[in-house]
Amino acid sequence: MKNIYFDNAATTPLLPEVLEIIRKTLVNNYGNPSSIHKDGIAARSIIEENRRIIATSLNCSTSNIIFTASGTEASNLFFTMQFFKLGVKRIITSSIEHPCVLNTAKFYAERYNVQLDFVKLSIDYTYDLNHLDELLKFNDSLCLVSLMHVNNEIGLSNNIIALSKLVKTHNAYLHIDTVQSIGFSNIDTSALDVDFLNASAHKFYGPKGIGFAYLKEPGLIESQIFGGGQERNIRSGTENIGGIAGIGSALQYMEQNRSEINNHLRSINEYFRSELNKLPLKIEPIITDYNLSSPKILTVVFPHFKGSDLLVANLDIHGISASGGSACSSGTEKASHVLQFIKPNEKGKIIRFSFSIFNTIEEVDICINVLRTIFKKI
Repeated sequence: MKNIYFDNAATTPLLPEVLEIIRKTLVNNYGNPSSIHKDGIAARSIIEENRRIIATSLNCSTSNIIFTASGTEASNLFFTMQFFKLGVKRIITSSIEHPCVLNTAKFYAERYNVQLDFVKLSIDYTYDLNHLDELLKFNDSLCLVSLMHVNNEIGLSNNIIALSKLVKTHNAYLHIDTVQSIGFSNIDTSALDVDFLNASAHKFYGPKGIGFAYLKEPGLIESQIFGGGQERNIRSGTENIGGIAGIGSALQYMEQNRSEINNHLRSINEYFRSELNKLPLKIEPIITDYNLSSPKILTVVFPHFKGSDLLVANLDIHGISASGGSACSSGTEKASHVLQFIKPNEKGKIIRFSFSIFNTIEEVDICINVLRTIFKKI
């Protein structure tokens, strides 16, 4: 039985060419990049070349890019700087953010008495910019707004240009979580007035264990990990050379093939939607407007039926990997705070199907046939 992987918002497969670059780097460039001999210099050059690739993608200076172990670490780095360096006393976020934002914001609110406010959502689940404007108008202290570009659970894509313009009219700091959009979207920091961005390689066909932070003003950040002073004295520790080579290679691939990739993802997404409409049960996408939806994510509501709670497990038995909740911590399916917030009274089963460049129309057909088989048993 062929395994079909429709959980690419959780993590993506590694591109074969990225794997080969990682392998060559680990085999051939074993020098410590802090050493001054030729092997160390060769390792250092790999770090800086891949930093340049990322900076070119974001249209910024290489000094704005700091390598981290994950998007979560990068996000935490911003928050730490806000409160211990800049003296921020207020956070504005939303109830549908990733846990790396929500849990960190709640920690500072509880531990350090930071004011925490939540922007409302519009009827289409985008951020209510009128409400955000009202929140920012009544602001008498330094404020951080932390919101996301593409929501990891429902695929909603927010207008971050409009968001940044609004936030900056009120002189607040802005963090945009771009973990689900880096590589798939053109993010130009010269046009987008943002203070912080975070990214993770395994969301765009790179390796796990490597990410990066974009810092508009890197000089404002103090050391987060003390040691040998790596990463501009912000994050000490011998650098993950293989991971850095992998993230740069993966991002470069995305840059060179973005249009083709997104067209493929859109064709998969649209075909999946059309085939779901042919099933005997009424199945509704959470985001119906294509203009507001990332092509790689399709989250749908299945009506309640006997056994609907086991639908993800049933799909898995048939060799299809999809998600009924966020894949972030325990390894078990649990209620998603995002889905609970936007669909608090939903009796049916919500499942996220998320796609990659490796998925095919034929795989969609197989999944639809499996669903049809499951529904026949109702």
